[in-house]
Amino acid sequence: MKRQLALIRFALGSAHRRTGRTLSLAVALALVTFGYSSVLFLTEALRSEFRLAATALPDLTVQSLVAGRPALINEEQLPAIASIAGVVAVQPRVWGYYFVPAMSGNFTVVGVDTDAETVRRDLSLVMLEGKLPGASGEVVLGESLAAFLGLEITDAVTLPVGRAMKRLELVGTFRSQVALWTSDVILMNVADAREFLQVPPGQATDLAVLLSTPDEASVAARKIAELLPSARIVDRQLMSRTYDLTFDTRGGMMGGMLLSALVSFLILAWDRLTGVGPGERREIGVLKAVGWRTGDVLIARLWENTVIAVYGAVPGILAAYGYVFLARAPGLAEVLLGWSSIYPALRLTPAVDPGQFLVLLCLVVIPFVAASLIPAWRTATHDPHGLLRGAA
Repeated sequence: MKRQLALIRFALGSAHRRTGRTLSLAVALALVTFGYSSVLFLTEALRSEFRLAATALPDLTVQSLVAGRPALINEEQLPAIASIAGVVAVQPRVWGYYFVPAMSGNFTVVGVDTDAETVRRDLSLVMLEGKLPGASGEVVLGESLAAFLGLEITDAVTLPVGRAMKRLELVGTFRSQVALWTSDVILMNVADAREFLQVPPGQATDLAVLLSTPDEASVAARKIAELLPSARIVDRQLMSRTYDLTFDTRGGMMGGMLLSALVSFLILAWDRLTGVGPGERREIGVLKAVGWRTGDVLIARLWENTVIAVYGAVPGILAAYGYVFLARAPGLAEVLLGWSSIYPALRLTPAVDPGQFLVLLCLVVIPFVAASLIPAWRTATHDPHGLLRGAA
């Protein structure tokens, strides 16, 4: 153990003595690590966000399709769906996207029936302050959205509804682990939601179906499809897998695009590490002349390259963390999320685990250290007498 510590101290001193080479390799490694870390952090944060959101979705969502596009569905379909074996409840939902021209952004308007005991119970678990929406014109906003708009409890805002204007009073805010909800969701009573979204009575945006056995969702979906051939049935579990596949595909594409940068860096590292200057040759010659074995020189060089890898990887990872979770990944977020006018910008919750650092280690640090193995071995096997005489 003492021998290894001595070799590590020598490697640290050697890296500091060759400042130019160390900095050039560390900066190049930091840039490559920053790229891979940014993609990995953003992909995992989005995956975690959508997984949390998927857990709150109904087991099945029934949507009406007209000309291949989602349309309003008649609530008359409720009794037929509720009669299917395994269906516990069918709830019509009124929700949709409301575009505010002055802000050039979409907000998600959700109508909530506060007369239902289950709705009051569920909302009470996430309410931050204030009360639930009851009377016409009362709304509850997500914590992030209220902060973005600069609104506090009892403040009011006027929004256009068709050619008229409607005054909305903020009566409460809610907090959720899912940043997607707190960043753009407006809760109001069902009547107001119908007015904003122009959903007539007797119709709904979709139908939420709860099952006694969620694992049998495919069976229930097949029976609903027989009743409503033109409907689209969305399975929560299938949607969760689809999101995983989507982020895996987009994250993999971005990682593949960075592969050329990694290869270029490894070529640069090979070129810099194979070049042994006169001072370094004399140093190795002295070490071997005073009793250092070839294995000791080889291990010392590997430790030196590991130190360079740490010098480069750690700043790259920290910069990527700040870029994704503090700066909200401008440019990269649009690639993974898609371009849209959703507003305001999403603040992601960090979802970092040791496995991600292991992935980064395998992608960047290990290839760099492995690429330095042959140059280190060639340097360590030089004849000490030839080195001291200035031979190549």
